[in-house]
Amino acid sequence: MCAMKQEQFQPQLTPAFVAEALGLSIPGLRAQSSSQFSSFKFTGLSIDSRTAQPGQLFVAIKGEKFDGHDFIPTAITQGVKGIICQKDHVFNGGTEATVFAVDDTLAAYRKLSGAWRRQFSIPLILVAGSAGKTTTKEFLAALLKGRWPQVLKTTGSQNGFVGIPLTLLELKKENGAAVIEVGIDEIGAMDQHLDLIAPTGSIVTSIGPEHMEKLRDIPTVAREEGLALTRVDAQGGLVAINLDDPWLRPYSLTLRKGNRICYSLEGATPPPNAYTIKEEQIVRGRLEDEGQTLIVKGQGLIDLRLTLPLLGKHNATNLLGAVAVARGLGLDAKEIQAGLQTFQSAPGRSEIKTLPLAEGGQATYLCDYYNSQPPSVVAALNLLTDLALRTGSSGIRWACLGDMLELGKDEEKFHRDIAGPLHSHGVDTVLLYGDRMKWLQDELGKNGFKGKVEHFGTQTDLANRLRAEVKNGDVVLLKGSRGMKMEEVWKALAPT
Repeated sequence: MCAMKQEQFQPQLTPAFVAEALGLSIPGLRAQSSSQFSSFKFTGLSIDSRTAQPGQLFVAIKGEKFDGHDFIPTAITQGVKGIICQKDHVFNGGTEATVFAVDDTLAAYRKLSGAWRRQFSIPLILVAGSAGKTTTKEFLAALLKGRWPQVLKTTGSQNGFVGIPLTLLELKKENGAAVIEVGIDEIGAMDQHLDLIAPTGSIVTSIGPEHMEKLRDIPTVAREEGLALTRVDAQGGLVAINLDDPWLRPYSLTLRKGNRICYSLEGATPPPNAYTIKEEQIVRGRLEDEGQTLIVKGQGLIDLRLTLPLLGKHNATNLLGAVAVARGLGLDAKEIQAGLQTFQSAPGRSEIKTLPLAEGGQATYLCDYYNSQPPSVVAALNLLTDLALRTGSSGIRWACLGDMLELGKDEEKFHRDIAGPLHSHGVDTVLLYGDRMKWLQDELGKNGFKGKVEHFGTQTDLANRLRAEVKNGDVVLLKGSRGMKMEEVWKALAPT
């Protein structure tokens, strides 16, 4: 972007801007009239004909399960004024919309979003990692509101090749900062996302097994996720390094071009001879009040007390990482405190709910079914234990687990390995759903698990068992990968 004040900047999604971004010749477009390019601007962009609004630009993306070109007529009836389609698409009848014909609509869509993003000179932080990135994104976006009232953030977990451009195209002149979540499922994906986003800062939350079909092994995951740190550092940007993660800790030694800020909840220190990192430069945290308060010091903060909106050590680490980034951007303690007050938890992430029972009393449910990987299951079991201890309950502990998906060739081992944490966390009853969880059922049987273990064919059957047997004071964990839809268990228990 040229050197102009952000408050004077007026971005316009005009046909001319779109044509220039896509490298198209204006005379070659199928448009109503040339006057469109000087007076008209699109009201927004849509990739879903069902929600397309009048005046928007519709992009016909061709995916594995659908082809957006099939829905162009619907988009036109919705009143869109522009269409990005592939050159070989044939229109049945005329249209008043401006048509941008390209070789590949997904590539054009990403190219357009990159051009739009580069008009903005604001802090734009990339959040990556194997687990905890959505929660960290939500924490960070809330904290930044302590200084900038309008902070753009990724909606839900729209963190892939289609979702990231949609977020970038929502950037407006009112936004003082942006937080973009990035998920990867194959080698090379992070490089492509970094090219598009051009972040000014980054944080990688953790390294663990994820999308192992294509990422193959943990060292590969660490290398690919680590690009979010190395490339931002090479550009002189802000990077936040989690010293508690053994795969991320070494970056405190190797990164030295940008603005590094380290953080730790476990008292970790940088490797020996880490380049110019002093103790006061590390943001450290500790938990008090039975894990409900995070005390933060370092980077100019002196015993800053933050009430944890989400309980659990893993959530405390996510908040600490967000605080580290906020400090790196210059926010003070008052701004951080004020921003945290705006935080709202994403559904299905460490939600603690109570459910009245027909015979009287109530049970506590830990609804953490947004996603599931081995480290996040262990973290959820830690929180289950904390909840049981905090409530002083004499009830039993239930773990209701659905399959962990996309773990690659070692998925059987990953599922069997959950048997150990179930033993050590004192879980009394284990209810399982999904074909892969049969491995865990078998492992618990082999290891002499003392509690009850059952496997179910449907979420409804599992919910019926809970309804029949959960008693007053019991604590229940619901956990599974997104594709297992473990929220259906809660919906069956507590229909709205």
